[in-house]
Amino acid sequence: MQTYDEAPPKRGMSTAAIALIVVGVLVLLMVGTCGAGAYFLKRKATAALQELADGGAFVVASPEAVRTALSGARKDYVGSWRSAKGSTLDIAEDGAMRLQKNGDGDGMRQTITAPIAEFRGDDLVVRMLFTMTVRVSSPPHKVGDHWEMTADGMLLEKK
Repeated sequence: MQTYDEAPPKRGMSTAAIALIVVGVLVLLMVGTCGAGAYFLKRKATAALQELADGGAFVVASPEAVRTALSGARKDYVGSWRSAKGSTLDIAEDGAMRLQKNGDGDGMRQTITAPIAEFRGDDLVVRMLFTMTVRVSSPPHKVGDHWEMTADGMLLEKK
């Protein structure tokens, strides 16, 4: 005969055990996601610091290598250069550069004032949140009694 004083044996897990398992899985997912995010951010921060060490995305003064080149091997770049259409390129010994391009009769004018970040071959590289290259197809050279160079497709004469 069966007595009803005894409870039938329980089957499966309790609600508390299921809740603890779910919380544990969520904690593991959160820790894993945070770990992956920290790894990603560390890589990005390391890359940003390396870029700053290499001159950065925004160069506020020409590095020593540029200033040394402008006082030595590339001293012919220093000066005020003018095109027949009124465009100008001014390069100082400290690496400061100002490029003003006048449009071909369309009234458009482009002016860039920034320090030279580096020389890439004969080209002048400027970094101002973006990298811009002034392509020098013919470096400064003496023609008769004056100096000429071709930069960004403009024939410039030193004044």
